[in-house]
Amino acid sequence: MIQLKNVSFQYGPEQQVFSRLNLAIHDSFWTVISGPDGCGKTTLGKLIKGLLKPQSGFISIKLPQEIEGVRIGYISGDYSTSIVGITVANDICFGMENIRTPQTEMQNRLEEVVAAVGLDGYENRLTTTLSGGERQKLALAGVLAMKARILILDEAFSMLDWISRKRLRSLIQNLKDQLKLTVIEMTNQATDIKTADMIVFIGPTGVPQFEGTREKFLYSETAQHWIAPQGGITSLLGLFPVEIVDEVQRLLEQLNVDIK
Repeated sequence: MIQLKNVSFQYGPEQQVFSRLNLAIHDSFWTVISGPDGCGKTTLGKLIKGLLKPQSGFISIKLPQEIEGVRIGYISGDYSTSIVGITVANDICFGMENIRTPQTEMQNRLEEVVAAVGLDGYENRLTTTLSGGERQKLALAGVLAMKARILILDEAFSMLDWISRKRLRSLIQNLKDQLKLTVIEMTNQATDIKTADMIVFIGPTGVPQFEGTREKFLYSETAQHWIAPQGGITSLLGLFPVEIVDEVQRLLEQLNVDIK
């Protein structure tokens, strides 16, 4: 469980982001944190990661007892800032070296994570020759190699085409289920909530306007106001499997849901 208690943060005297923010993020859940640009999504991710410190209040992180240690992986949309190695293997091992992972274990972890993210056989590839999707996979492999159990995705798919987004989202979903990862995703794209267990919607003043399950969110007034500017019913239908889209659309029309 990640808990924020009365957290306040501001960048300057006139740029307050959060004032006494209270929030709980559950273990092994995929929690989407959304809201308009400037509401504090990225700031919140950096606070949880520890890249920023709150001016007041506190953040506590407690994972289940069977999970040893607390490591937080942070991946942003600008993957170039997270890649430091010349080759794929160099880059993945860099983080492990920083936490003093034994050499023999490093090799085992390297083999495990490249297989997990679909980069096996790429160990000696130069990182500069990788595609955007491959670089995102590399960033993910790096945090997994460090045994991260909390994964923060800060607009992590924003620079990818929709096919790459879909593949990486599916990959992370599978890894989340296998490794019991806690995933926290910052996004302002309506179609990104399809993998969410919980949704937190932050208003323009940094105050949560909604906290709850995806199903409850879709019926909420907050969702209707948010989805409409992003393509209305087209955006909403994108959350459902293709084979039931027509059925969902007919149901929405019968309910006279105002999201057009």
